[in-house]
Amino acid sequence: MNKRLTAGVGAALLVTGAATGTAVALTGSDSAPHTAAVATAQATARPTTDAANRSLQRAPLATQSADAAKAAAAAKAKAEAQAAAAAKAKAQAQAAAAAKAKAQAQAAAAAKAQAAAAAKAKAQAQAAAAAKAQAAAAAKAKAQAQAAAAAKAQAAAAAKAKAEAQAAAAAKAKAQAQAAARAKAAAAAAAAAAQPSYSNNLSGWIAHAQAVLAAHGDHVPSAAAITARAMTESSGNPSAINNWDSNAAAGTPSKGLMQVIDPTFATYHLPGYNDIWNPVDNIIAAVRYANATYGAFENIAYTKSGY
Repeated sequence: MNKRLTAGVGAALLVTGAATGTAVALTGSDSAPHTAAVATAQATARPTTDAANRSLQRAPLATQSADAAKAAAAAKAKAEAQAAAAAKAKAQAQAAAAAKAKAQAQAAAAAKAQAAAAAKAKAQAQAAAAAKAQAAAAAKAKAQAQAAAAAKAQAAAAAKAKAEAQAAAAAKAKAQAQAAARAKAAAAAAAAAAQPSYSNNLSGWIAHAQAVLAAHGDHVPSAAAITARAMTESSGNPSAINNWDSNAAAGTPSKGLMQVIDPTFATYHLPGYNDIWNPVDNIIAAVRYANATYGAFENIAYTKSGY
């Protein structure tokens, strides 16, 4: 029990004892009843003369009892005020803690909501970026496919045009070749029709060679001169060959009707008359060589030595 409350109660008991003539003692321990009994016995044993003094003692005791009661009430009020203050402080602390916890919960919820909103915005931005990239890739692929298709079509058109041009050129070349062949055949036929016919003998070979030499603008010896030289050289044999003279020893034997060696024939034959074993070609080369070397074929036509 509070000490002040105990003091107040003790004072009240003392007042009561003074009024009844009984002495009461308070010790605040378990021996209080025993002490009170002893005090009571002593008071009983006092002389009755003490009763006269009691009235004198009652006034201070009453004042003391009132003061004690007042002190006890004040102590009680103070204790109650302290308890109320403590309870109020505790309630305020609890309210502050609850408010703090609520504020922290609200801040956490706000942070969580903000984080969720940021995550959602980020996800939406990423999705939009992915969709944009996908659309760009699709557009690029489409453009590439269109460009490839256009290039393919262009290449096909170019190939077709080239093939058509080649076919047209081939057809034109073929037509031109056919026309040229027809023209050539016609010219050959005309030439054959216009060209005189020569017999296949010494007279015919000489006549033919004279015609060619004349057409080329060379000096044309007489048939008698050509005949004389031919008979001297080969006895008129277009297949004759000399394998024993100096020309043969040098590796270039005299050949044919007019006995011409290969280097001389190569120098003096005319285009289109390039067969040394052909009597007409052989005569042409021999006449042109004699004209160039001796001034005229006739200058060696009738000699018996070689030329």
